Amino acid sequence: MDAELLAGLRAAAAKEKANVEIVAPVVGGVDTSDGNHIAADQKLEGAPSVLYDAVALLTTKEGAAQLANLPAARDFVSDAYAHCKFIAYVGEANALFAATGLDTHLDDGFVRIGNGQRPATDFLTRCRQLRSWGRQATIS
Repeated sequence: MDAELLAGLRAAAAKEKANVEIVAPVVGGVDTSDGNHIAADQKLEGAPSVLYDAVALLTTKEGAAQLANLPAARDFVSDAYAHCKFIAYVGEANALFAATGLDTHLDDGFVRIGNGQRPATDFLTRCRQLRSWGRQATIS
């Protein structure tokens, strides 16, 4: 994941007095763009998105392709959608959205961050609403 983007998300969360946890496919954690390794707080298979108020998908393109092949990752994302959670994401997460069928359902509850898109602070500000309630009308 992009180290600078993660740092921005953590800083924005701290201002909102919100917690950030790293959920990864393995307990060992993830590598960041600056060459560091961050330990995971939770393993993907043991931390469904229902445990969180919002989620952020900060994966690389290669990571998204790997996650797209993992049932727990697909469930994590599709459940977050079904529970009307705000979902921050980077453009590289598109393969994961495609694997869940959500690539054509990106609504106002999805906030693209990084790479000249919205800053993480915009995502956290939107999370004050707790859920993307407008999505309920589209889920059947």
